[in-house]
Amino acid sequence: MYKKAVLISSLLALPIQATAAGSPLAAGVFIGSPSSGVTVKYREELQFSMGLDTLSLTADAIWKVSDLSQGTLYSPFYTFTGIQWVDDDKHEWGPRAGAGLLVPYDYFHLYAEGGMTWYVQSDSSLELEGIVGIRFDL
Repeated sequence: MYKKAVLISSLLALPIQATAAGSPLAAGVFIGSPSSGVTVKYREELQFSMGLDTLSLTADAIWKVSDLSQGTLYSPFYTFTGIQWVDDDKHEWGPRAGAGLLVPYDYFHLYAEGGMTWYVQSDSSLELEGIVGIRFDL
């Protein structure tokens, strides 16, 4: 009887623990250059964005500066590398890299990032781009 009670109480507590752990996803909106739109972040490792005013798709890998420097304290700074596609006459696609700042709150976080995108098309060019946005934990 004791084992059944422990098993049932453990199963009942499982959804509470899963909710407390939080979802690995956060979604929100951003404004900036070359586009403004919606964004999704998976854990602290990947982010995806879709620009709506000028159609664009972005996929980035994220590295926290504190992880790179072997620091144990929280750092709001991160770096990212990825690829971006823009449906534009002048630019089409290219690799990108940059740095960002993340300010977390209870159920959302504000962020800003800036970096260079090297558009490789018939006329390749480097463009400095930046965005600011908000993401809500799902």
